[in-house]
Amino acid sequence: MGFYDNIIKTLAGAVCAIFRIELVGRENIPEDTERTQVPGFMLCSNHIGNLDPVVIVAAIRIKINWMAKESLFRIPGLAQLIRALGAYPVNRATGDVGAIKRTIAQLKDCRSVGIFPQGHRQPGVDPRTTEVRYGAGMIAFRSGCDVLPVAVETKTRYLRPFKKTVILVGKRIPFAELGLEEGNSESYKRATDLIFDRICTLSETYRSEHA
Repeated sequence: MGFYDNIIKTLAGAVCAIFRIELVGRENIPEDTERTQVPGFMLCSNHIGNLDPVVIVAAIRIKINWMAKESLFRIPGLAQLIRALGAYPVNRATGDVGAIKRTIAQLKDCRSVGIFPQGHRQPGVDPRTTEVRYGAGMIAFRSGCDVLPVAVETKTRYLRPFKKTVILVGKRIPFAELGLEEGNSESYKRATDLIFDRICTLSETYRSEHA
């Protein structure tokens, strides 16, 4: 068992208990791509708290390399935890070409990555009302990867300890469905909008079924 597996084994149970995690869509979780050396995928999720990557990985229990804002790597404790979970920093203010190239390289090397299309946390609001950035579409085009939509859902849309957190895993979106044949900014926008629509629909469907 590798270092990452030990981290997950040690933390997952505690994280699931603290955040009262419920996993919906277990059947949609792909294989661990690093372990099986199948093509990597891009996990895209809404973003309601700094610990979103931690609760998602605790729920799905496969390795995801997270693109995370660089300020998180200056927080003692959290920095060490997210690095152990495969996170790497991105400077969102500058576009950080290096981080984008790293992401594309990892996807081509059978590594799966996690990205938040909203770009930063949007707690307490309906994700449908928020803006998204279109880097996810561009990265999908340049890597040729499929996309796994995931929604982090809580009653208040805040991530809080000892309050129920639901991780909703949607069906994988094949690259061919993203409409990226042209490879321009307009197609990046359409692809990212499609991805985020699937994420929002996961939350909306769950809320309507549990109203």
